[in-house]
Amino acid sequence: MKKFLINLIRFAIVPLLIVIIWTFVYISIDPFKVIWHYDRYVENNAKAYIVLNQDYVSTKTFDNNYKKYLYNSFIFGNSRSIFYQISDWKSHIGQKNSGFHFDASGEALYALHKKILYIDSKKANIDNVLLVLDNELLKKDKPNNGPLFEISPQLENNDNFLSFHFTYFKAFTSPSFFIPVIYFKLTNNVPPFMKGALDYRQRSVDPITNELQFEIFEKMIDDGKFYTKEKLNLFYERGAVQVYSQPAIFSLQKSMLKDINNVFLKHHTNYKIIISPLYDQVKLNQNDLQYLKKLFGEKNVFDYSGINNYTRDYTNFYETSHYRPHVSRKILDEIYNKE
Repeated sequence: MKKFLINLIRFAIVPLLIVIIWTFVYISIDPFKVIWHYDRYVENNAKAYIVLNQDYVSTKTFDNNYKKYLYNSFIFGNSRSIFYQISDWKSHIGQKNSGFHFDASGEALYALHKKILYIDSKKANIDNVLLVLDNELLKKDKPNNGPLFEISPQLENNDNFLSFHFTYFKAFTSPSFFIPVIYFKLTNNVPPFMKGALDYRQRSVDPITNELQFEIFEKMIDDGKFYTKEKLNLFYERGAVQVYSQPAIFSLQKSMLKDINNVFLKHHTNYKIIISPLYDQVKLNQNDLQYLKKLFGEKNVFDYSGINNYTRDYTNFYETSHYRPHVSRKILDEIYNKE
């Protein structure tokens, strides 16, 4: 028995030491910024970025600042919502309002619903809201999974705390991730053969409003250097006949949307719901659209999906998924000037 225990310890000690050292390195580096406190999560115009979970960044930034800046105006949606700029919005809702981008990559209606309930639970005012929606967001009635998409534990009453952190610890064990990340942390450079592990798009993020901007893209467009032959190849031909998306709103979605509407009624919120103009020109399912109009009021729902002047012109898009800030600005002008 004694010999067995000695052998067991001998074989277990090395793996155990590796796990302890690995855990220490992971916690020390905190590559996904999910362990320590950060006043700001993204440095402006850095050489490269470890891609973070925007759901967590938005939620932590809100937690850090809402008592200080008294946010009362919120923009919700997936990454397409980030180009609705706070400064443009304030010209319609009033300069004294305090705006915040509460977006997430690949946002799900499930998480958006949780965010609105979370703000309400913090007793923050919700005076103005932009809901930037599309079929993809509406159909997601469960939380997303994966390092870029996990829902923040705060939004789930910390019920997913362990699984949330295990996701990131597990992701750090991938050699295709930890080798370039550690190299980047130590040298501020990345091995050329591993550049896919990081994001090189220069950006700026306002640590108060959580607003992301890609000024470099707009400068390249102004200089005629953005729409290269490679970029233009992304913009595929589309049909002339209007196509409609499959239904996205079912019983779970209706329940969440009703909760959101009840919060808006409670706060007497001035809200607008925008269905994004997308390059694919697929129009939102008409039953879904009618449900949104019936629940939130026809005057508050604006459908820009499908074939229209915004979606015909590829120069309104950075690529086939995201439209540019000048499009968002025109949409804001249109929907608020209709009042």
